[in-house]
Amino acid sequence: MKILRPGGADHRFLWSAFAFLLVTTLEAQTPALRPLHVSPAGIILDDSGKPVALRGLNRSATGSGNADATATDADYAAQNQLLSMNLVRIFVNAAWWNANVNVTIANQAYQTYIDTLIQRAKKYGNYVLILKAGQFPDAPCGADGKNCPAINQGDLNCAANASLCLAQATTGNNIDGDLVCPACSAFTFWGSFAKKYAADPAVLYDTWEDMHGIDGNTWSNGQNQLIAAIRTYSPQSLIFVEDNGTAFDSIIHGAMPDLAWSRLVWNFHLYTASTGTCTEPASPRYANWPQNIDPLVSYAQQNGHAVAITEWGGCNDPEPYHANITSYAQSHSLALAYFDSSNLISGTGAASQLTATGSKVKTAYAAIAAGGPGTVTSASSANASLTLAPEAIAAAYGSNLATKTEVAANVPLPTNIAGTSVTVTDSGGVVRPAELFFVSPSQINYQIPPGVAVGTASVTVSLNGDPVATGTVQIAPVSPGLYTATADGKGVASAIVVTVHADGTSAFVYTFQGTSATGFTPLPIDLGLATDQVVLELFGTGIRGRSSLASVTCKIGTTTVPVSYAGAQGVYVGLDQVNIVLPKSLKGVGTVNVSLTVEGQVANVVSIGFK
Repeated sequence: MKILRPGGADHRFLWSAFAFLLVTTLEAQTPALRPLHVSPAGIILDDSGKPVALRGLNRSATGSGNADATATDADYAAQNQLLSMNLVRIFVNAAWWNANVNVTIANQAYQTYIDTLIQRAKKYGNYVLILKAGQFPDAPCGADGKNCPAINQGDLNCAANASLCLAQATTGNNIDGDLVCPACSAFTFWGSFAKKYAADPAVLYDTWEDMHGIDGNTWSNGQNQLIAAIRTYSPQSLIFVEDNGTAFDSIIHGAMPDLAWSRLVWNFHLYTASTGTCTEPASPRYANWPQNIDPLVSYAQQNGHAVAITEWGGCNDPEPYHANITSYAQSHSLALAYFDSSNLISGTGAASQLTATGSKVKTAYAAIAAGGPGTVTSASSANASLTLAPEAIAAAYGSNLATKTEVAANVPLPTNIAGTSVTVTDSGGVVRPAELFFVSPSQINYQIPPGVAVGTASVTVSLNGDPVATGTVQIAPVSPGLYTATADGKGVASAIVVTVHADGTSAFVYTFQGTSATGFTPLPIDLGLATDQVVLELFGTGIRGRSSLASVTCKIGTTTVPVSYAGAQGVYVGLDQVNIVLPKSLKGVGTVNVSLTVEGQVANVVSIGFK
């Protein structure tokens, strides 16, 4: 009998479909941004217990002016591609949200517009920290740039008309403006917003009000009310709180009770004296660095609060200010958000590039990322086995692994996609680059390089040359896995049935796979359609390293069936093919399991039907 040639012309229609299936199936399985909490030691962890080093930037123009509505998806993609970041802090105008005003340039209602920004940030692997900024009703301006409300428009309105102060001023003295301006209420805003995003673990909350100058009791009462409004709908959310400049000090000295909530992040804005075009005044807590901040950070973390600096930097970062902030954040596990995007990135879309300050922040954030989460888990793309084999297709799971989601466009496969690369160091210490199928912030599909030695290997994911995650994996000569339509083995993902005639020629009969239309119920093989010898071709990975064909056995139900080929498919990278000769005695047996063994290693179970 002529052995069916892997990669022959009669198979090639399958490979483009298989490539699409591999990518879309695994992409669909990519975990979303995971829920966050704070450990007893004050470290931000995800729900698997892994530390998450939050670092990113502010989009400060979203609550004033034209609401930053000229920013594009390409701008958000660029900021993640240029910076090693996983956090975007978005300013939301409470009055615009409550009244759901129209954003002229975006041609969207404000709530829809803000949701667009949230989903855009998440798309590129970012948590989204929502900050209630302005609470003035002056509408967003249009493209003409006329009558654009200022960032502090509420305070300007208050100064011009004292009757508006309770509703529009951001002093923090009055968080509920319902009696004066229902559309301006911070309390109403947080209840509405948290209700909408209660089920989204990627959305974080920042209750900042410009509370400097108010007394500690007013601050405490206001914070408790705002936190309660959020927690009514989102009880597990991570909430960032900033004090009035002295309240945290009062707490650590016992003069005022701590906020009795879990999952809190003590939040600071730390600026140095500005020069040039910068106008931000120096923060008192940055003075005498780090003696003024150390007791606050220590108390917070010892009492189960995380710590963040969500505003730092400016149009210039004089030294040692930049190094002080970034190194302190790294050594104390602080979250960081730079103020703001316009100081780090110039240009738009594909033309975006880092400023000199942006390059410094990139280096700092990459170092924080490398010393932060740092964990990647690899498994077979076919059956989730943690043991892999040379040339097998693997999926690596982690966080902050890439700045964007992208699929390899051509063969040969690249070893770098959008700045993300993978290396495998085997038990002999040999380092090899891996070819990549697909990258995303939480998952990478790659091929274990040829020649990797058996034993424990390490996998390193790098972003723009900086290591961001590492992990170990066991390498065996073979690790057989078959692609299935669903995780529980209902139907193979791709297979074909052919008839082999007595003269050695073959004829295609039909493809065999579960479909969404059949609910992934295995489509039965009708052996009555075939003449002469019938061969079923299954596809998997981790199979090609067998010592001989004799080491490959297969059972369909209780029937041992001959295996006529097992090895590389020949066209698609990392894909293996197994040809099984089907006896006519299987006709009518119904749905049975296929059990494939290679070198004593049993592959995952696949169910196939016969009629």
